[in-house]
Amino acid sequence: MNALFASPLGALLARPWVDPVALHGLRRWYLPLSRLWASANLARLDTERFRDEVGIALPALWSRPRLQRLLARHERARARAEVTRDAWERALFDPASAGDPGQLDRLRRSAATAHLSTRPLFSPLLFPKRPPIARWAIEDPQQVERELGPLLDDPRSLYVASIDTAAVTVSRASLKDGMREYWLRAATPSPRLRRRAGSETLYARVVEPVDGATHTLVSGSGLCVELDLLSLARDPGLHLAAMGWRVIEPVSAYHGLRAMPGFYGGEPFFAAGPTSSMDLILGQAIESALLIAWARTQFGGKVALAGVSMTSFVAQVAASHCDLWPAQARPDAAMLISHSGRVEDVTFGGALAEMLGLDRALIAAGWSRESLARLSRAIDPAESPALPPSRIVSVLGETDRWVPYDDGLALARRWRLPEANVFQYRLGHLGMPVQLTRDGAAFRRLRQVLEEG
Repeated sequence: MNALFASPLGALLARPWVDPVALHGLRRWYLPLSRLWASANLARLDTERFRDEVGIALPALWSRPRLQRLLARHERARARAEVTRDAWERALFDPASAGDPGQLDRLRRSAATAHLSTRPLFSPLLFPKRPPIARWAIEDPQQVERELGPLLDDPRSLYVASIDTAAVTVSRASLKDGMREYWLRAATPSPRLRRRAGSETLYARVVEPVDGATHTLVSGSGLCVELDLLSLARDPGLHLAAMGWRVIEPVSAYHGLRAMPGFYGGEPFFAAGPTSSMDLILGQAIESALLIAWARTQFGGKVALAGVSMTSFVAQVAASHCDLWPAQARPDAAMLISHSGRVEDVTFGGALAEMLGLDRALIAAGWSRESLARLSRAIDPAESPALPPSRIVSVLGETDRWVPYDDGLALARRWRLPEANVFQYRLGHLGMPVQLTRDGAAFRRLRQVLEEG
């Protein structure tokens, strides 16, 4: 992947045209196929349950035997991924196990990738009518107000948490090409994520140079991105580790190893909202505090927190409220990549939310922009950060309409970030990962910030 991004073709991908083309592909193909795929995960070999789950009436030509054959092909891949994942987890976190950790992880990723890749099997079911792109389960606003109303009057109280680094379990490590790789596991310290099926346990991958690293970077990823399930020769974690970082990659709630039963990776973030998005953002912020404290206890040195797109909100609220955490759990610096301002504005003004139909689903369920704004206060950036502005780096795409650029720039200005800490590129949302692979200036600046602090 990194070789592609660094090539001349990568230069073409880091351009504004990518976003509208990708939106069309997501709406027409990827998300409807993902919904069919998730329905098959629940149904297994039960054709009647599959018909109930997909949300549309299937044409008569899809007889029970034909549908069974399709589901059977998918089920073989799903079952293999489940068995391989269970074997990986048992062996990786058992110090007495004789299995090779690197081989176990390669087998798990291979099986998971094969399972994810069954989506095209369901392409014939997109015609003549596509299924919904999400399994909508929008919450009742009155119920949410009854549950959260008092907390929303003091949203900072949601970030108070007990940070216990002794709760973190470290897996056995593998070595390859000068890099050490291992995994962390812990019960989530977020009370609200403990109530979300599949997300009760925190997982994070660690990649570091064998010779060690001076600085640690806790780095989040974007919506529906499940790098922990993919077989990649070179991924963002390895790329950053090659730059000298120790990289900790937490798996976001509802994604990958923490996927919610009955949903595809990332789907609950928007489809089971609006508290599902709130729970992920504030929950991952608290989880990041635990990972930061663990890294500082284990290695010393400086620890930075980075987030892109969805997890840029995590980094923003951590920068806003980290003063509530013990000193060892606070980041020394933060990097906000493809970030914005208020969640309410992204929901009602972002191109991705519009394509998903999130704004329309919320309104249909009884939410108004005003009631959503009250809820989103809990995960909006503060008026001023708890971190010194000199320790915050902003990276923005000037044509980004998925997570609107103007609001991100306004936040950087409101927080009075130094000009040397604000990076702007003439590209959109999806071009940013390509750009950051091709140009390491923002990460070099983040390192300077740590060394100056």
